[in-house]
Amino acid sequence: MFGRKLVDTDIADWQFEQFEWLIDNFSSGPGLPDGALWQPIPEHFPKAQGDLGVHLFEIVCRQCGLDPATFDLVAADPIKSQSLGGLALTHPTVAAPAATYQVEADGDADFREVIHYDATQTPLDFVATFAHELSHSVFYRAYAPWPGDMALHELFTDLTAIYLGYGIFLANTRFSFAGFSGTGVQGWQVGGAGYLPEADMIFALALFMRVKGVPEEAARDHLKPKLAKMLRTAMRQLDRDKARVDSLRARVPAHAGKT
Repeated sequence: MFGRKLVDTDIADWQFEQFEWLIDNFSSGPGLPDGALWQPIPEHFPKAQGDLGVHLFEIVCRQCGLDPATFDLVAADPIKSQSLGGLALTHPTVAAPAATYQVEADGDADFREVIHYDATQTPLDFVATFAHELSHSVFYRAYAPWPGDMALHELFTDLTAIYLGYGIFLANTRFSFAGFSGTGVQGWQVGGAGYLPEADMIFALALFMRVKGVPEEAARDHLKPKLAKMLRTAMRQLDRDKARVDSLRARVPAHAGKT
């Protein structure tokens, strides 16, 4: 009767409440008419002619309605793999965040993206990282103060990036596990990006898609198999909460028409 849930009721309630605030502050009308569900396809992310990081940063900026010329993008030093000698198990990790966001004292936003070289190997990581960091900039352009707990701000920033259409990228890069080998050494590398748990990200992606009217296959075909199954569960959970989804879809932004 009740069916499976991907996330608990309190998490779902929190996401519905945050989507209300995001719609009120950033949507131009009901039904999330701005932006798109961004997919890892050439139509959304054309092939780079120069530096991949700069190229993808500029694309994500424009997709978010921001001018890349107003930001300062800075690459970090590479992270070196650790060899323990012989046949060893190593776990290269990143202690610092994949990127940082800073605001100048005069109030103008200044992005200083710090990209670790291990992250530059995959375009998915670039897009997810930039989407999260640019969501900080979007946040400070809101009409009304965010009423949430600042202890949850980074979680909310992930949610904002998903609201902006980057749920596929954030979910796919949330956790990674891969083997590697080289001369005299082999092992496994564990990594990940983002702050929201995978299930929460997928639920937020499903909520975005249901409100915007995007078919499930538009994301499913680009998600890892496990995440695609989670998306199906999230969609079914939301279908049992149709009244609230419809309410979000019909919501007229509180600041619509304001400049």
